Amino acid sequence: MPQSFIYKNEKALRRAISLMYLGNKFQCNLCDFKMSKFIENVRGNKLCPKCGSVSRSRRLWYVLENEIESKIMLHFSPSFKLSENIKNSNVKEYITSDYIGEFKADKQLDILDIDEPDNYFDVIVCYYVLEHIDLDNKAMLELYRILNENGVCYIQTPFKEGDIYEDNSIVSKEQRLMHFGQEDHLRIYSVSGLINRLEHVGFTTKAIHYNENNDNVFGFSNTETIIKAFKK
Repeated sequence: MPQSFIYKNEKALRRAISLMYLGNKFQCNLCDFKMSKFIENVRGNKLCPKCGSVSRSRRLWYVLENEIESKIMLHFSPSFKLSENIKNSNVKEYITSDYIGEFKADKQLDILDIDEPDNYFDVIVCYYVLEHIDLDNKAMLELYRILNENGVCYIQTPFKEGDIYEDNSIVSKEQRLMHFGQEDHLRIYSVSGLINRLEHVGFTTKAIHYNENNDNVFGFSNTETIIKAFKK
């Protein structure tokens, strides 16, 4: 099918596909669809057949759902269904941003020079963004600047054990795919390495580690880490 047709009719196509997955063993906590199984992609990520959500989005909604009431929130590169749920929640103000046009968003903010006021946001979501940014230290300083004193920034990237792996001599798409796992990634963080960089710009941090069995009802990843960064 042409991509334009799929994009225009995505919801109807997903509704039709989801009928093949009806059941009661699993449930998507974003769209509440109950199913016999999730769709697994080539990387082993579990996708909801009805709304298309991935594991990390479902986990993030599970974390945020009761944390964003009456809050002012900025969300980088928001997935559609998660963004829709947040908009329909009791959030006070919700701004979405996508710099390269991959996601539907309100603004096109440059994370290296965020056109938003100092100390403004109660909640910032920066998921799978920093590994794309050359001057990640500058991006972290900008996140620190716009977060208010009682706020929290939720951060996640692909992680590895040991130290951060980066090499400025690796510049081609083919090399980046080989070394960093994706053509537009510039590094692979470790949890400790990312925490060190965040704390270097002034954040205090808390790493939340999750471990699940393979058959958990919401299709969360078996292991996952979210970093909460605070301006304190």
